[in-house]
Amino acid sequence: MGKKISFYFSIHSGIKIFVYMKIFTRIAVFLLVSTGCFHESLAQGNALLWEISGKGLKDTSYLFGTIHIRDKRVFNLGDSTYYAIAKTKALYGELNLQDKDEMKKHASELIMPAGISLESLLSAEDYKVVKKYCKKHIGVYALLINKIRPIYVSAIVSEDLLPKEEKKPLDLYLQDHAGKLGHDIGGIETFEEQLAVVNLIPLQEQADMLVEQIKNIEEEKVLMEQMLQLYLSESLDSLEILVQEDTLSQEFNEAILDARNKVMLTRMETQMNTQPTFFAVGAAHLAGEKGLVILLRKQGYTVRPIKRK
Repeated sequence: MGKKISFYFSIHSGIKIFVYMKIFTRIAVFLLVSTGCFHESLAQGNALLWEISGKGLKDTSYLFGTIHIRDKRVFNLGDSTYYAIAKTKALYGELNLQDKDEMKKHASELIMPAGISLESLLSAEDYKVVKKYCKKHIGVYALLINKIRPIYVSAIVSEDLLPKEEKKPLDLYLQDHAGKLGHDIGGIETFEEQLAVVNLIPLQEQADMLVEQIKNIEEEKVLMEQMLQLYLSESLDSLEILVQEDTLSQEFNEAILDARNKVMLTRMETQMNTQPTFFAVGAAHLAGEKGLVILLRKQGYTVRPIKRK
């Protein structure tokens, strides 16, 4: 079950398929931070909102650790967050979730390859377990379990475990809010880049993870709530500890956080020097020796935690 605590804070996109139902919401929580960076992360400070200045920047930019859920508890952003957004001229997420055309363009990449279905990847017994659970808990999405890749079915299952009180997940809400202020909206990454990371997990392994998830669903509910409480407490250190054992492979761990953080850093520097920007990325990307907070400091920027009020 631990293998999928993952993606919550790192991969999400909002790609839609068929009747544009949001499937690629938050691919089921994987690896909040890279392993082996605990000691240095303790020294970085615990916060979700960070001020970026120095190194010749004309204006202050901000970095915020977000989460792709609709639970109303994560929407208590505080005045400091809204002030930081208002003070900048652009908001960049991991992806530009306002770009509907780009989402539709990549929708087909969520579909299973020809000749492969979830049923063909599982034993008859396991398939029956998954089908029964999905029919009971995820409604119309149950009709898609043989059509879309298992990791996205897992995302839908996980999405059902937390309250969905708000109309939109937090990251999309932030982009909408900034758009209403007249800010430029953009993405640090491309849809192709995020899909490529997900595709590193073989379909059979995705299917096995889905079975494991459903067979241990009560355990996941507890861990999801625990994870959410740690996010609300802004404890990056504790979030890291929670998922240190949740690993797939060294290659995947590197791809989902470390390599992406390096790319994000370069693109953030370019954007910050163009205009003051509020960066809202998955909280996983902030923590650890290879996280964005420390990477920015190593590049010579002053990165200061901001208490949200």
